[in-house]
Amino acid sequence: MDGHGREQDASEESSLLTCVVEDCVTAGILTRAHARWQSGSLMAGIALAEEAIRAECGRCGRPCSAYASLLLTLFLASIRRVEAAADVQRRLLASAEVQGDPELVASTRLVGAKVALAAGDYADAAALAEQGLRLAAESGQTAWTPVGNLVLATTTLRRGDISAALHYSAKLEEDAVFAREMFPTGQSAWAIVQLSEAGKGRDKAAALARELLESETLTRRLLLSEPAAVPWLVRLMLRVGERGPAGEGVRFAERLAAENPDVDSVGAAALHAAALLEGDLDKLRRAAESHTDPWARASVLEDIGVRLCEGRVESPEAATYFERAMRAYTRMGSLRDSSRVMSRLRGINASPLSRERCRPRSGIQGLTDTEYAVAKLVSRGLTNGETAEQMFLSRHTVAFHLRKVFQKVGVKSRLELAVIWNELDTGPAGPAAGAAPALHGTRT
Repeated sequence: MDGHGREQDASEESSLLTCVVEDCVTAGILTRAHARWQSGSLMAGIALAEEAIRAECGRCGRPCSAYASLLLTLFLASIRRVEAAADVQRRLLASAEVQGDPELVASTRLVGAKVALAAGDYADAAALAEQGLRLAAESGQTAWTPVGNLVLATTTLRRGDISAALHYSAKLEEDAVFAREMFPTGQSAWAIVQLSEAGKGRDKAAALARELLESETLTRRLLLSEPAAVPWLVRLMLRVGERGPAGEGVRFAERLAAENPDVDSVGAAALHAAALLEGDLDKLRRAAESHTDPWARASVLEDIGVRLCEGRVESPEAATYFERAMRAYTRMGSLRDSSRVMSRLRGINASPLSRERCRPRSGIQGLTDTEYAVAKLVSRGLTNGETAEQMFLSRHTVAFHLRKVFQKVGVKSRLELAVIWNELDTGPAGPAAGAAPALHGTRT
């Protein structure tokens, strides 16, 4: 491990254990748990976190077992053992130890948001993150706020709300500056790379991705908690013609998977990344069967569809995989991804029935999905040109849809639309359900 990695490990352990004194038995076990996890011994780290919960040394007068439960929950969510993570989090939130401590209530909500994100429930994840951040601000607790900012950066990006995602990306950078990281920096780095790709284009994102993939320390940390990250980065590098960094990422992932044969999320991610590098359709199908992360599974289904339709005008089999990916993205609330897959279905001349089965629904009666997406972006202050760029449409097409929106909702200007939008947007795909416009997001 490089020097930067050792320094970061030390800072993370320090921030993690500020709650306890040096002679606390629980703190000692947690330090070992964290070290084993960071070294790649995932099940050993989980076993030590469970031991820390049971220790109950009581020497420091702090709720150390609660902090151990928080760490265990994050460990379990990271390897997508979501039911077990949710069970630990529920028991912790119901405990008298937590209920009497506002800081612990905030931390538990934030960790619960990470569990919901891992489960693919983006609306619940965002709601818990917002609640946790509000409670953390009220109690003066800052140590766990990066978890909430990470969840919101991810959910807003996948819903297509780029401006909000950029806001939370800036918060993550602020967390790093003030050493608030409670968990490996790789997660935040991947969020920032994704935002760079969405906002600044593939080339800018590729430069950041290259730096991630050329560091085994960063790549391993990222894979420990985000099973979909390395395949995404490998795909990006292949699209810009850089097989070297892509190959490095695959090798690091395969090494970690070999060290943890009983952790399905790591093995599936390594298989997915290798399949992309090799262009191996059989491996892609096997990865789809083994992925335990919902977004990662949808992602590999989309990759299979892309592979199947290469060089073809029509491909019924590809359409079937795109439909499955589309439904999965839509269930999670990842409308930026679902819009991209809808575009793929149109590109292979999929039947109208196929497209209709997958179509995300507008939250406002009478508006088509495209009209809804245009209206939502314009109501946030985007120009027609900016809206066209986000949706991969022409300015004339945006203007046409905007005129139809004005007619249907009974307004005469962009300002009037912005004023009434929050009141209008309350349907099944509106704020109450945590959804967002069906933007045609790019995918590397």
